[in-house]
Amino acid sequence: MSARPNHTPALSYVSAPGAPAELLAQLRDSDRADRWVPAFEQGWMQALEESRRTFSLAGLYAVF
Repeated sequence: MSARPNHTPALSYVSAPGAPAELLAQLRDSDRADRWVPAFEQGWMQALEESRRTFSLAGLYAVF
């Protein structure tokens, strides 16, 4: 009998650091840029603001 699981755990997806910029460049080149670029920029700003509100280094500072 083996102690290993009989399935492979799902890997979480982590995008490359430049992926948003590459996606935005592709959107700007598309036929629907007038609609998709503002939507992307709005969503990106909302995500950045959410991360500013929820991300904290307090746990790291407590260790040091």
